[in-house]
Amino acid sequence: MDSPRKCGQAFLMCGRLIAGEMTQAQMAAIIEGFIYPSRSVVIASDAPPAATGYNVKPTQQVNILFPQGENLIASTARWWLVPHWFKGPAEEWKATTFNAKIETAHEKPTFREAWRHARCVIPALGYYEWSGPKSDRQPNYISLQQNDPVTLFAGLRSTLADGRETCTILTRPALPEIHDLHPRMPVLLSAEEAAQWMDHTAPDDEIRAAFGTHWTGRFQTHQVAKFGMKDDGPQLIEPVGTGGFDFGE
Repeated sequence: MDSPRKCGQAFLMCGRLIAGEMTQAQMAAIIEGFIYPSRSVVIASDAPPAATGYNVKPTQQVNILFPQGENLIASTARWWLVPHWFKGPAEEWKATTFNAKIETAHEKPTFREAWRHARCVIPALGYYEWSGPKSDRQPNYISLQQNDPVTLFAGLRSTLADGRETCTILTRPALPEIHDLHPRMPVLLSAEEAAQWMDHTAPDDEIRAAFGTHWTGRFQTHQVAKFGMKDDGPQLIEPVGTGGFDFGE
């Protein structure tokens, strides 16, 4: 079992997100203007601010979007799901739950209540994946070629007794063109899939089998310079050899 300090860079997939410099209000405006023009996005004013930058890590706050009545709520959540039935502080939950498998989340005690009642979308600009031998892991920047200005990651959320929101990103087997980077990938949703996911308008077996599988030929990937836990800045996503910086491990 990995602690929050160790996970992400080594062998667990999707352990770093790229949020860029967008504020929550800007992110909400993008969602409403480009992706869900038929629904109003309401910003949760009491939510802690989301982490920004190019090296967002598990246990940090990330932007989330979920339906509430006729509206979509733009809020934030701690990226490391803690089930609602856990009685201790979120920081005492030790299971590695910043990712959940889409094939089995519906039946796992940690995730099944969220699957039924608390689905969400996590908007970001892209993510990193590490490849190569353990002795020389190489980070790779992964994003999508698409018209929408953000990528929508399928997620689950959990509200704790103290009101804190936590979340996880769903994963599935990687498509062939990025399988060499990692055998799994986050479930990346189109706007239509995101609406069906959050509103429960698609059968669960269809979601598990097909959602996030249509991006063949639309991935943008390149190696980036190695960077450390505390490094940040747009230089992190620059291709190796074209101005990237090697921060070391």
